[in-house]
Amino acid sequence: MSVGITLLLLVAALTHAVWNAFVKDSRDPVAMASWAYAAAGLPFAPLMFFLPVLPPEGWVLMAIHLVLHLIYKIVLVQMYRTGDLSQVYPVARGVTPLLVTLIAIPAASELPPPVAVTGIAVVSAGLMVFAAEPGALARARIAPLAYAFGAGIVASAYLVVDGLGVRLPGYFLSYMVTLLVLDGVTMAVLGLVWRGRDLGPAMIAEWRRGVLTAVLSIVSFVIALWVVSFTAMGPVSAVRETSVVFAAIIGAAFMGEAFGRRRILGAAVIALGIVLVNWPTP
Repeated sequence: MSVGITLLLLVAALTHAVWNAFVKDSRDPVAMASWAYAAAGLPFAPLMFFLPVLPPEGWVLMAIHLVLHLIYKIVLVQMYRTGDLSQVYPVARGVTPLLVTLIAIPAASELPPPVAVTGIAVVSAGLMVFAAEPGALARARIAPLAYAFGAGIVASAYLVVDGLGVRLPGYFLSYMVTLLVLDGVTMAVLGLVWRGRDLGPAMIAEWRRGVLTAVLSIVSFVIALWVVSFTAMGPVSAVRETSVVFAAIIGAAFMGEAFGRRRILGAAVIALGIVLVNWPTP
């Protein structure tokens, strides 16, 4: 992976952390999640009339993604309702790189070189350091951690599915735009089920931050899909999930959450892992 691609993925990581922080810090996480998905995706609908229609295998992958992402959205909102950003976000993202690497082996016949696999493992270890707070397994914190772990498993699965979808020859834009639109539809339906007529007023009440959330969500999503269309999925996930470091900084700076020596150590471990992921191989 080139330095340029790594820096681009770090931009995706930062934007992902910021919009997730907005969801967590919102007065109504459902309304802000609706900005992130529905308001972000539905404006792309007209483009579908100008792009090739997905082949049958593309629609199969799309259907699998939509089911998985619907589950993810439900778990995401519950996760942020019950847990601190700086704890649940690292768990949700921390389990992803290794799982993506493992799933991609049979699904995409994709095995990164040993040094990159080592780097992915190191990044995952550093990510989990962020969640390893004293008392993290206390009974009161079990539910948020369970939601976060579930979110990580589901995110790993749909990232691999999307990687296969954007690699369909000639259908990258079709898959990406269709995904944005249908994700928007499912989130709109989910938001209406949860909030009913109150959803619109709740979104309008936070429209300034909501618009920024939608933009950041699109930027993070498009970068990740573009890079994974030609790069091994495991290393992409490992670098992108450094969003955990950004989330911890945001939590410390704006939400009164602690950072401390343990997270400094975690950040150093993650940096080492990224170096190994990008280590040149013969």
